[in-house]
Amino acid sequence: MAAVLNNYSNFQDFHSIPVTKPTTGKWRRSRIPPEDYICHRCHVGGHYIQHCPVNGDPEVDTRVSKASELSSKNSGVLYASTPTLCSCNSKADCVSPVHPLPPIKWCIWTKPEIGWIKLNTDGSVSDGNSSIGGLFRDYKGEPLCAFFAKTLHQNTFVVELTAIWRGLHLALSLGIRAIWIESDSLSAVKTINGDQPGGPTSGFYLSEIRELLANFESYRVTHSWREANKAADYVSRMDVGLEDVVFWPPDFPDMLHHIIMDDAQGRVYFRQ
Repeated sequence: MAAVLNNYSNFQDFHSIPVTKPTTGKWRRSRIPPEDYICHRCHVGGHYIQHCPVNGDPEVDTRVSKASELSSKNSGVLYASTPTLCSCNSKADCVSPVHPLPPIKWCIWTKPEIGWIKLNTDGSVSDGNSSIGGLFRDYKGEPLCAFFAKTLHQNTFVVELTAIWRGLHLALSLGIRAIWIESDSLSAVKTINGDQPGGPTSGFYLSEIRELLANFESYRVTHSWREANKAADYVSRMDVGLEDVVFWPPDFPDMLHHIIMDDAQGRVYFRQ
């Protein structure tokens, strides 16, 4: 991704090259940021914040995240003003063949509205081992609790449904009345919402999930890109040494706290 962003710096309209004017009156290019410099807006290196490619885009504001923003505004695409790039990426008058410059796709984690609780879930299937995880957060992005469980299922779709099913059981036991479920499994989300049929192996969990949802005063089931579902992905892969466990913020690993903080502050994640 860093390489793609560096390519965009060749287009002044999209990612301006910083310049300064010394006392001699001659223009010169300013210094390139240090290798360890990270832009405080998009959290990607290679440019200063004043030249960030997402500056001026009202859909991408890493400092303000409206609680009422729906998941349809959680992602977007940035396009370069010039659609091609010289293959050598060096001289403006180079005659080498040109190649299309791919768009940059971004996404963010969005806070729920006041009065709602958001549940992010994920499932992990690797080397014959399957596990699920989920995280509950309030309208400020503050965590309530998380859960992890192992499962015998090897079908990724069923594992994703199992994570949602387990999370809904826990949500009801916590007394949550309005819940927003977010999963990075588009198939699971579409199936629960009735936009596509479920397979024979998912029948039990689908019926259970729909029965559980009927117990809430309000609910919403939406899709999240994998990059904006980092917290749930992290929890689903934790090795806690137990088959099924619910744990609370004081027991969260430091890495999980960092991910939660990034999400709450509206960090922009660039999709691979």
